[in-house]
Amino acid sequence: MTRDTATFISGCRDGSGNLVEIGDQGPTLEAARFGGEILRLLGDRPAGADLRLLADCRRGPAFAMTRESERPSLGATYYGNRLRQLAGQDADQPPTIARWVAEQVFADGKVAVDGDDLFYAIRSLVIIDARLPARQQEAVRSFLADCLAADGGYGLMPGDPPDIERTYCGIAIRQWLGTPDDLASVHRHRGFAESCFDGHGHMRMRPGKPDWSLATGYWGSRCAELLRLEWPWHQVLAATQACRQADGGYASSGRSTLWETYCALRVSAIASRLAGGPA
Repeated sequence: MTRDTATFISGCRDGSGNLVEIGDQGPTLEAARFGGEILRLLGDRPAGADLRLLADCRRGPAFAMTRESERPSLGATYYGNRLRQLAGQDADQPPTIARWVAEQVFADGKVAVDGDDLFYAIRSLVIIDARLPARQQEAVRSFLADCLAADGGYGLMPGDPPDIERTYCGIAIRQWLGTPDDLASVHRHRGFAESCFDGHGHMRMRPGKPDWSLATGYWGSRCAELLRLEWPWHQVLAATQACRQADGGYASSGRSTLWETYCALRVSAIASRLAGGPA
């Protein structure tokens, strides 16, 4: 008998009520964030233990990934701000958070982090409703242009091969920047996103690579959604639901994890909404 997803979430909590990702040794803000996202999709909110972890990971205007971590990070700060949002809490002193984020991202007027950290930074700014000044927006555009492959798709860093994860991140950032040129630029990635589809409801990290996961399915579905592609959503939904495990979670292989369960639930929600016609 297959358990429900709420039961799976409960099984990921330790003796103190903290969420621990499968395979990890202790609680992290990453696990709490993905658990919080799943709870929201189930109509619930993060629990008291999640918010206590959040408070313990606070480092000034930012967050560290664990209670034991001394230094904050852009990833943990995004997860922390998102967890607060999921709990219905407002961020403290958004201008201070925005300054800290910008200090981590830019050096000598240029983006000084990789594409993942840039995405985390932008997501934090979105949550606190902050904007970058014009010169820093231009620096972001310049960085993304350097990460752009000739046939579309973004890599992690300039010169790296494109993949579906960083392509989704780059598309989302350009749409957030929001000028007509930004919005028009994302359509050059349509062919790359389509070439990552394997014809069986899955998305590959890169064209020509057979491996897929629920994570690549999430990034690919977000690309298709943002680009408003005509997409086989019924097939995507069926392939995602086939990854449901007996414990109530999801996995493309092995044991269910919070991360893949979140990805599967998001893809299922997107596909169910868009299955009636083109995205």
